[in-house]
Order: sequence, then C-alpha cells, then structure tokens
Amino acid sequence: MNRYVFALRMARQDALRAKGRTALVLAMIGVPIGVVVALAVLSSTADAGAGGESGAPSAAESAVLAMIVAMVVLEVVLLAGPAFMVDVRRRRRDLALVAASGGAGRHLRAVVLASGLLLGGIAALAGTGLGIAAAALVARTASGPDGFGPLTVPWTAVAVTMLLGAGSGLFAALVPARQAGRMDVVAALAGRREPPGRARRGLPIAGGVLVLAGVAASLEGVRVLREFGAALGAAAIIVGLVLATPWIVEATGRLAPRLPLPLRLAVRDGARNRPRTAPAVAAIMAAVAGVTALAIGGASDFRQRQVEYRAALPHGSALIRVPQGKDEGAAAAAVQRDLPGVPLVPMRTLPGPWGECLTADTSKCPALSFSVEHDGARSDEILPIVAGGAREARMLLGRDDPAVASALDAGKIVLFRVRPPGHGTVTAAVTYWEDDKEHTAATIEDLPAVAAQGDPHVPAIVPPKVAEMLAAKAGVPIRTEAYGVDRADHRVTKAEEARLTRTMRTFGNDASAVRVERGFTESFGKITLVLGAAAAALALGATLIATGLAAADARPDMQTLRAVGARPRTRRLLTMGRGAFIAGLGCWLGIAGGLVPGLAVTRPLTDSLEETGAAPHGTIVDIPWLLLVALAVGVPLVAACVAGAVTGGRLPAVRRTPG
Repeated sequence: MNRYVFALRMARQDALRAKGRTALVLAMIGVPIGVVVALAVLSSTADAGAGGESGAPSAAESAVLAMIVAMVVLEVVLLAGPAFMVDVRRRRRDLALVAASGGAGRHLRAVVLASGLLLGGIAALAGTGLGIAAAALVARTASGPDGFGPLTVPWTAVAVTMLLGAGSGLFAALVPARQAGRMDVVAALAGRREPPGRARRGLPIAGGVLVLAGVAASLEGVRVLREFGAALGAAAIIVGLVLATPWIVEATGRLAPRLPLPLRLAVRDGARNRPRTAPAVAAIMAAVAGVTALAIGGASDFRQRQVEYRAALPHGSALIRVPQGKDEGAAAAAVQRDLPGVPLVPMRTLPGPWGECLTADTSKCPALSFSVEHDGARSDEILPIVAGGAREARMLLGRDDPAVASALDAGKIVLFRVRPPGHGTVTAAVTYWEDDKEHTAATIEDLPAVAAQGDPHVPAIVPPKVAEMLAAKAGVPIRTEAYGVDRADHRVTKAEEARLTRTMRTFGNDASAVRVERGFTESFGKITLVLGAAAAALALGATLIATGLAAADARPDMQTLRAVGARPRTRRLLTMGRGAFIAGLGCWLGIAGGLVPGLAVTRPLTDSLEETGAAPHGTIVDIPWLLLVALAVGVPLVAACVAGAVTGGRLPAVRRTPG
C-alpha cells in the first residue's frame, strides 16, 4: 500500500511541476469525455422533452454507438500515450534515482501508472462537469416549443463515461510504465539514450489483413448491412492502420536521403524513435480517416437532397397555416398584424383522404376523394383539396393559367397529376373510418372536371359553388386552413418570416406553420468547416505532443549540431520538419483509410429516393476535394509552422565533462 501512496505523491508533485504537459494531457482526455457527456445529456433531455417516446435503440444503432465509444477511447489513448512517454523520458533521472535507492521495476511502473490514473481521473471529472454545463447551456438556449425539455442527466451513462476517461488515462500509461520498469538505470544516470526496441514483425501483417478485411467489408457489407457495413469496414481499416503504423513510419525513413537536410534529419529521427512517433501518426490517421469518411458520406447525402429538392410553392410565395378551433380568428388577426398592408389569400379547403383527424372519433372525420387515375407518384401535399377560383390557382401555380381559370369560372373541378377523366366528369366519394374499416357516407356522380398541367402540391381545386354543394350534400366541412402570400403581391423577407414564426408558435407547436419558398437554401459549408477544424485540432495536438517528446530526446543531437557550427535557426527548421512529417504522414494515411468507407457508404445513403415524386437517380458520389486538399496540405503546413513557433531557436550548449 505504501508503494501506491508513494507513487501518487510523486505523480502529484510532477503534475504540479510540469504544468504545461499536465494541462495538455488533461485537455486530450477531458475534451473527448466532455463531448460524449454533453451529447448524452442533450439526448436524454430531448427524449424527456418529447415525452420519452424515442424508443430503445436498435441493435445496429447500439453496435455503431459501441464502435464510436471504442474509437474515442482509441483516440484518447493514442493522444495521451505519447504525452506519458514524454513524461517518462523527462523523468528518467528521477526514476533512476528511485531504482538506485532500492526501488524495483514494479515501483517504477507504479509511479507512471499513478500519473495516468491521477490525470485521467481529474480529466474525467473536469470533462464531465464541462459537458454537463455545456449541455445545460445549449438546452437553455434552445428552450421553447422546438427546443429541449427540462435538463435530464443520465447518471448511469455519465458514470460509465467518467470511468472510461479515468481508464483511458491509465491504459495510455501502460506502455510507458512498461518501458520505465525495464529502464537501464546506469544509462539513465549517465544521461545516455537507450537504443530503440525492435519492431514486432507480426503487427504489420495483422494490420494489413485487417485493412484488406475492412476494404472488403466496406465494399460488400453495404449490400447487406448498408451503413452498418461501411462503419464496420471503417473500424477495421483504422485498427489495421494503427497496427501497421510503426512499420509504415520505419519504411518512410528509407526516403530520408532524398529530402532536404532539416526534413531528412526529422524523418530519420521519427523512424529511429518509432515508439513516440507512431502513436501520434496513428492518432492523426484515425481522426482524419473518420473525418474523410464522414465528409464524403455527408457531402453525397447533401448532394442528394439538393438533386431531389422540389419547391412546394412558387419561388417567393409564402403560406401561413392557422390553427383550427377557437384560436383561428386570433391567429388570422395576428398574421394580418405582422404583415400590414399585404394582400392575403385565404386558402379554404375540403378534407382530403390524407388529412389528419383532430378528434378521437374517426367517424367525425370525413374525407373527400375523386374517381381518377393518378399519373405518376403522389407528391407531398401542402394543402388538401382547395376551394377557390383563379386567384387561389395563381397563388398555388405562381402564374396565371388561362385554361385553369376558365375551367374554374365554368364550374369545373381542376385536377392535378391525374389522367384526363373519361367523359369530362368524375365521381366524388365521401368516406370515413370506423372500427378499422372504411365506410362510404355519400357518393356524388357526374361532376364536371378537367386535368391540368403542373404540380401545385394540391390534389385539386374545386370552384366555390361546387364546394358549397359538396358540403351541403355530403356533409364535408369547408374551413380556412391557411393564408397565402402571392409573390406577385409581396415577397416575405427573412425578418418578416422570423416574426411570423414567433407569432404562430404562440398558437401551437407546428414548426412548419410558416413556409416561405426560397429554393434550396441548405449549405454543407459549415459542416465541412467543423469537420476540418476538428481534424486540424487533433492533428495539431498530436503533432505538438510528438515534437515535444522529440525535443526532449534530441537534446544530444542539438548539442552536436551546435558543435559542428549549425546556425540557430536549424533547431526551428528541424522541429518544423518533424511536425510536417508527423502531421503529413498521419493526414495522408487517414485520407487513404477513410476514402474507401466514405465511397462505400454513399450507396446505401443515396441509392434510394428520399423525396416523394423526385426523379429517379442512381448512387450519388460527391467528394469534398477542398476539404481533403486542406487536410493533406494545409494541416501539415500549419502544424509545422506552429511547431516551429513554439520552439526556441537557440541550440543548447555542449557540456564538457573533465577527465
């Protein structure tokens, strides 16, 4: 027990003494834990606001969640592992003094593991607190009809995440602890560096097998498991590349003779010291591979939404739905108050077959339909059957259609997306549901009707007199369901839309009560920026950790460079070369590893139509080349510049030992 108390005391003293490294390790462990906790709290809060009706996750969702958690742990270990290696190299003399004072290998391992447990536990606590605070801030900011419910913290998931954070810190310190336990005490006290260990030949082979299996799972697994197959393939490829990274780092060292001097020294140093270089490269690779796959899948899915987008209203027109019942008059007055002087088109409707029944007694919800043959797939309807004339038709079509206007003036029903009715007449049927059966309440035959061109997203427009006749004979109600703003009269601005949205929220929770047709306005730019920033931040953190470890290891090399007359800026150039090599190799491996899963996931994401009535298309592939170029070129350059900026230019002086 005394051994562990002693180890914790040494870990505490070292954490207070090396504040910069401590803060870096806390951030590397605490930030991912905080993100996971915040997402868990927001998910539970949203479920509580929705009445807890989200349901249990499926087996596929649970498996994907497990893989995400595993990748988070892997990322934390790969990022924090080199930091603990820095700690061991920096504390070699202190650990050697412990060994010289009678400490065994288990004592040295306990000291390093205590650092991992202490920093991991503090980071887990801090990350959990920040995650809950961030979730509370987001929930409070997004409160309202479309926001979150009361803050709900899933304490079980939070506790598991905290244990995960503390365990990841301990796991990241395992390899450095093992190295400390086998340290050459004499070499450490004399200030000599230990030779690097031999690479395990079986790991590259296992990694290559996993990469091939991941490629096969990505390409063939999507046929059966769809997105889940691509996720499995991506996980296998990333793990395989992690196992093969030490061999890849060693292999790139053979290219060093063809490079300029600073980069040549940096590549040789990285290949010679694989234990500190490979984890940083693997961490960058894992992050960039995930970002690459997500970016390709997200960009392709975005492109599909853009291709399938169909305007529900004429461009520039607007539709404001009003609640049915006692608030209908107040809502109409509020709309007129928010749009003073703007002509409003009352959209009176008859209940159609796809309408929503607002009462529990379905027999009181009749539906009107016409005996016609539909032409093609039914598109999304913004309104049921409209009762109106030429003005309502112009509002829905966005233009004056003489054929439609003349048919409505002649008392004919105008039908859309149907074949021309036989003999120019249709039969109207009024049905209702009761006891899970459809019943016919009334049938009216020989109603004059015509088929019109275009798709205003309504099934039909019925002349007012015919609508009143149907209401009287069949008992279907006529109600004002919405108010339209014709683009020829006024174009609703974004400020007016926001004001109308706030007003209509006071009458109900309908998020689509106000609809202004502005075309396809979504953008993938913000998502691309977030993905690129996340990958750049992880790459920068891993590069700084690796270059910090290299600076601690390469002090004798710097003394040699000064002895042979190297200029002061050589140290900065060498550090920049290390940063460019680590970040560049990690980013290039990550892009290569995420490319196949990203391309494979586009098939299940985009091969089927999402919007009703859209034109058929095949698999859509959209590769965000700008993001990939930024990851491949921009991130290594930024990492090199930052590494050079935080490195001093002075070379350490050579210490001569007399005798």
